[in-house]
Amino acid sequence: MTLPNLIWHHQEKYPHTRSDQLAQLFYLNHSDDYTRFTQFLKGNIALSESIREAVNQIITGIVSEKDLALIAFTKKFDGVSLKPDELLLSEEEIEASVNTLEDSQKDMLKASFERLWKFHEKQIPTSQTWKDEDSVTLGWIWQPIQSCGLYVPGGTATYPSSVLMMGVPARIAGVKSIALTVPPSNALDPHLLYASRLVSVDRIYRVGGAQAIAALAYGTETISAVDKIAGPGNSFVTEAKRQVFGQVGIDMVAGPTEVVVVSDNNSRPDWVAADLIAQAEHDPLSRSILISDCEKFVSKVFSEVAKQAELLPRKEIILESWNSNGAGVIVDNIVQGIELSNEIAPEHLQLNLNDPERYLDRISNAGSIFLGNWTPEVLGDYIGGPNHVLPTSGTARFFSGLAVWDFMKRSTVLGVPEESFGKLGRIAERMAVKEHLEGHANSIRIRMNEIEGSTSE
Repeated sequence: MTLPNLIWHHQEKYPHTRSDQLAQLFYLNHSDDYTRFTQFLKGNIALSESIREAVNQIITGIVSEKDLALIAFTKKFDGVSLKPDELLLSEEEIEASVNTLEDSQKDMLKASFERLWKFHEKQIPTSQTWKDEDSVTLGWIWQPIQSCGLYVPGGTATYPSSVLMMGVPARIAGVKSIALTVPPSNALDPHLLYASRLVSVDRIYRVGGAQAIAALAYGTETISAVDKIAGPGNSFVTEAKRQVFGQVGIDMVAGPTEVVVVSDNNSRPDWVAADLIAQAEHDPLSRSILISDCEKFVSKVFSEVAKQAELLPRKEIILESWNSNGAGVIVDNIVQGIELSNEIAPEHLQLNLNDPERYLDRISNAGSIFLGNWTPEVLGDYIGGPNHVLPTSGTARFFSGLAVWDFMKRSTVLGVPEESFGKLGRIAERMAVKEHLEGHANSIRIRMNEIEGSTSE
């Protein structure tokens, strides 16, 4: 297969990693700073036209060439040569990898799995039917989707936690067929494969990137098309999900990960700094924002970020993220800080406050909320209970975190008995006539004639 001539941006990796550089500082009561801050927020969500075009070409290639294109793109982007019969992981490969895990590692994953299961099983929606005053049967029925594809990101780390976060709600929902795609470099990670066993994944494919999304959406000779795709990824994966939506369902359109920490000066600066760093180390595009009513506290946190980052193995990623996408915002009071957070609509919102519950009813936009100094967002990444697949880039205004009902669909139920048809039918006929839909009206009249004929006999 001849690959399309894709356009890619190449740039120096982590070019700004001086530890003496600081994230941006804003004063919310300064009008110029508020404008600068809104521009700062917009800067992280722009999508280049080259990414759109590249993803479109990848999808077109998968649709037309299927496995051949999948193998070619995997060679081009991952540097891995695969044969068609190597796309699907064999049971022997999975077994051999899982057997290398120590019991303590399995117990770690089991503990996470069990807490996630207990939380998510409470989300199971109930079907309902009832009869109203006209003896009409009404209601809705919840049913699982038949199949789903779970995308597990790769790159600089492996994420067995993401397997659990997606697989648990899918299994509780009752999805019959669950497929998992993993970039080839991470496909045989034993933690990831053991997590996939805990949630009873049916098939695991060693493919990643936009090509994996396209294969799950349209199918190939090896990969069956699914009804819905879930999972986070880089900008190419996100754009692929956006482009295949409609052919297949998706969980959400997620961008780089982010955290907003709202804190007063009663918190420990080193703890808050550690929480900001935890988000920054994901990716150079990750966003970490501190909102506080104390300028001195923000200054201490900034110093701690620089100090702690120097000691961590992912220092370059942390500093690139912090210096480019980190920020501190000084507000007049915590209520104003909560209002600003609502405008940001963050993926993760930490309330590092002594009495965080008092502010809950003021929060209108957040993917997940973490209460108090002993609830760092990192707990939510692994074992807290709620899902860590969350809306980003301001989409918490209209999206929610992944849940059981994301793997289900709802059908409404209506049943009208003959004795109630006349009352409802006359209204429906008049409305159809008003909308100039005589075919609609006739569907009612033909039944009304039957009723009236029976009455006249």
